[in-house]
Amino acid sequence: MISIEKALRHMAWSNQLVFREVSNLPEDIYGLRAAEGEWPVGRILTHFIGAAEWYKYCSTGVKWEDFIPIKNHEILLSEAARLATLDEILIKQASREDEICTFEDETSTNRVFLSAILAQAVNHTAEHKAQLSTILKMHGFHLDLDDKDVWSYERQNK
Repeated sequence: MISIEKALRHMAWSNQLVFREVSNLPEDIYGLRAAEGEWPVGRILTHFIGAAEWYKYCSTGVKWEDFIPIKNHEILLSEAARLATLDEILIKQASREDEICTFEDETSTNRVFLSAILAQAVNHTAEHKAQLSTILKMHGFHLDLDDKDVWSYERQNK
């Protein structure tokens, strides 16, 4: 049977690589943005945590916890550990039977299949990794996403 578990494991693995690589860049990168009005790097990284908390809530019913805005390497590394824990929670959800999850957002009650929530988690992080890479490249830094692709994951996790 094909499962989304491998995609979630790849997501978790690449999330940690991205956070670690960003922690090796100069600390002033957190305010960089693609254009005026766009989210800066620190806000995008913080969004990884907020989104993972949201997907945890949507898939388990366990309320999200507040998070610290990522503004420096110390917070980034602390939140990387938290993201690893949240990613493990999502990975565990892949072993459940697909079912409708019911959750509240700001305006309504939602009913969505668990598989859709987990697929959104994977797609969402990929989107924001590309966004980070683009912003950093615009400012002279390199975040190589090719070495974080599924082929690299497979080679390192045989």
